[in-house]
Amino acid sequence: MSWWRRYLVRGVFWRQFLRWGVLTVPCWIEPVALGFYAFAFTFWNTGRRAVMANLKAILPGSWAIANLFRVYRMIWNFAWTIADNVRFRETRTVPDWEFIGLENFEKLQSHPGGAIILTAHMGSYDLGANLFAETSPRKIVMVRAPEVDPQTRQYEESQYGRSTESLRIDFNTKAADLAFDLLEAVRAGEIVAIQGDRVTPGIATLPATLFGKPTEMPAGPFALAMAARVPIFPLFVIRRGRRFYQLVTREPIFVERRGRDRDADLKRAIDLWTAELERMIRGTWWNWFMFEPFSKEPA
Repeated sequence: MSWWRRYLVRGVFWRQFLRWGVLTVPCWIEPVALGFYAFAFTFWNTGRRAVMANLKAILPGSWAIANLFRVYRMIWNFAWTIADNVRFRETRTVPDWEFIGLENFEKLQSHPGGAIILTAHMGSYDLGANLFAETSPRKIVMVRAPEVDPQTRQYEESQYGRSTESLRIDFNTKAADLAFDLLEAVRAGEIVAIQGDRVTPGIATLPATLFGKPTEMPAGPFALAMAARVPIFPLFVIRRGRRFYQLVTREPIFVERRGRDRDADLKRAIDLWTAELERMIRGTWWNWFMFEPFSKEPA
């Protein structure tokens, strides 16, 4: 592999550089350093265009120049979440948390069998899963999509692929094999956390609508809930300020087989999920780290 690939946008250098900065730069310089970091990535043409197209759908009537500044805000927020995750792993610095929908979170904790947490590329997925595992008696299995760049993938797996007694991390490299492992986990009473707002090559999808545009959602979480007869809890980790996050838990979604048309039964659950996802994104768009168009339909 060419040496220069490590310096591309998805290259491993930027992850390593950010980790070095978190562990080296004084806290009072951190906001400025992350600001410059985000400014550099705002020039990433492919990602910037995708985010601006998504913002046009999320915020109808928004101006392109305003959305350009919103791109910067979103990337800056993204950099902060990565930095907070690194700091937690390296120094065990725990941010402040606020629970929204605590009654639903308690339902998840007290549910007698397995369950599925369905979340999105929002806030800090890794930080939320680690803190959940440390504060809950339930074992959690976190499913992560592998990075596109091989070196970055290897680095991420070495940094974030460390399983513990309360947290197991699985990388979704072989969807068919992973499906059986996850089915066994939820049937054993464990909680499986999956991101349900983006599809990766090789996984089954079902059509959906988001912000009035056609899109696709991964079928796996809903098929797993149907097969194991366990509820899905929509849960979002939202960054609200410096070292301050909200954990938002919504009402559980039950995927029930009502007839012979399995896809129709799955779609009912997907529609409930996309409604929750749309509401959350519209209110906290700067937390949705979607660097590709969510719909193939032109903005």
